[in-house]
Amino acid sequence: MATAIHERTRDRHLLLLTDYDGTLAELAPTPEAAVVADDVREAMERVAEAPGVTFGVVSGRRLPDVARRVGPAAQYVAGLHGLEIVGPGTAFHHYALDPVAAVIASLLARASRQLAWCPGVHLEDKTYALTCHVRQAPPDLGARALEEFEALAEPLVEANVLKLLPGAKAMELLPAVDWHKGRACEWIRGRVRVATGEPVSIVYLGDDRTDEDAFTALRDDDILVGVGERPHTHLIDWRLAGPASVGRLFARLARLRAGLPAV
Repeated sequence: MATAIHERTRDRHLLLLTDYDGTLAELAPTPEAAVVADDVREAMERVAEAPGVTFGVVSGRRLPDVARRVGPAAQYVAGLHGLEIVGPGTAFHHYALDPVAAVIASLLARASRQLAWCPGVHLEDKTYALTCHVRQAPPDLGARALEEFEALAEPLVEANVLKLLPGAKAMELLPAVDWHKGRACEWIRGRVRVATGEPVSIVYLGDDRTDEDAFTALRDDDILVGVGERPHTHLIDWRLAGPASVGRLFARLARLRAGLPAV
């Protein structure tokens, strides 16, 4: 796979973008417990320094959280599925974020009361978004908790204030705007193209349903890699087993971009 990616992008600048949870880091019982393994981190740092490569992370986490977890290897970091982005000398903060902060705070308070009955439920407050995680809950109770969370948010979804994103044993509420990981990738591509003066191909890696927005939005000269066993759109070019395989791909790409044979 690394050789094929290198051959397809050797005459273009490579913008390597990846999700965080389930792609760079193994999925964990709580968001706080998901960390990048040492070997994956080393490979990530090497590919980020390779010639003709810009590395970035596009995550559903808040931007400061994912930036802290990834470190300086990522030149671009996008949080909240691309609603907030930082890069060299540039930043993006979607206009829809600030108006929903009070709505999210109110919904968090109500959900905390209403879902207190469910052991293992975790409400992740992202200021401008709210995620209900049930990975640690008994399966039948977790499913019921997600149903109640969805019902609680339904009036706001119907009023087009918030939108609902289902995930792996989770459900997230975000501002109801036409902005997602795919549009964030194109926003970053435009900045990299201006900075390098070169045509830019994206290699995007992701494991979850929210990554399918990127798979669907990107172009024929981009490369799409699904990670893990969950279903992905038919548009992906390859599939990797998990973060360890992502690390090995990064290590081989770093060598190829440096003019060395992949091992």
